[in-house]
Amino acid sequence: MKKDKIKLGIGIVVICTLFTALGQLFFKYSSQSFELDIISLITNYNLIIGFFFYGLGAILLIIALRFGDLSVIYPFVSLTFVWVMIISALVFSEMINSFKINALILIILGIMLIGGGEK
Repeated sequence: MKKDKIKLGIGIVVICTLFTALGQLFFKYSSQSFELDIISLITNYNLIIGFFFYGLGAILLIIALRFGDLSVIYPFVSLTFVWVMIISALVFSEMINSFKINALILIILGIMLIGGGEK
């Protein structure tokens, strides 16, 4: 039963990382018209959408932490880096070189090693 709860927690964290990465995408869009002016801030819809996705990701993370140990669940948050790399390549045509690919492989290996530590 505990193993099923941990799997549920990990699944929720993976969804959390997707929302967090989407929030960062909208933050990037909002940075193109960002000004420290109250009217500009409340009319910057990309900024508002970014905060919405970030907030949703935070709520999902809080829920996910109920289903397992912090040391097992939380390392999966680093999947956000993987999603951001993919999004930045697809949406912003950013270059992905071998250094970045190797870094992503290390992140995924680290997640597997730490996340699998519960077994």
